[in-house]
Amino acid sequence: MTPNPFAVLQAKQRAWLIALLTAVVEAYELGAVLGPGAVIHANGEVLTPDVVYLSDAERAHTKADAVYCPVPLAIDVLHSRVPEAERAELRARYAAAHVLEYWQVDADRGRAAFYQADANWHYDLIPPDAKGIYHSAAIVPLALPVIWLRRQPRLLTMLEWWGLVEK
Repeated sequence: MTPNPFAVLQAKQRAWLIALLTAVVEAYELGAVLGPGAVIHANGEVLTPDVVYLSDAERAHTKADAVYCPVPLAIDVLHSRVPEAERAELRARYAAAHVLEYWQVDADRGRAAFYQADANWHYDLIPPDAKGIYHSAAIVPLALPVIWLRRQPRLLTMLEWWGLVEK
């Protein structure tokens, strides 16, 4: 087994993403966020994303061992050395499982590719807006400056930016 030179960066990125999504999901009472170890069974696919968002509707299909339905958002924390062919295969599997939104985050570069499904379950790459803000389709109140993926601001900074707490 080849050691992963980015294992700690990936673990840190996963933890930060879980905190980011949980803050918004909990603030708006939208469902739950799961981390590594979550398994999704949907449309014949078995997926193990690093981070998963479940709305209350999907929580009804969640058992102790897995989530048995498509989920609105799944995130894989990768690194820049993962080849495009492997990334494309992952995207195809998530699209086949009818995951509405899928992120591939490069932990070592602090950047992400954000994909949203069209009506035929093909992913479109969705860039941030002109101000560098990405707007989620799966978690409607979620918007984030993409620079955060590199800087990983503290929770209080994010809550202030979203207007959920005052300075």
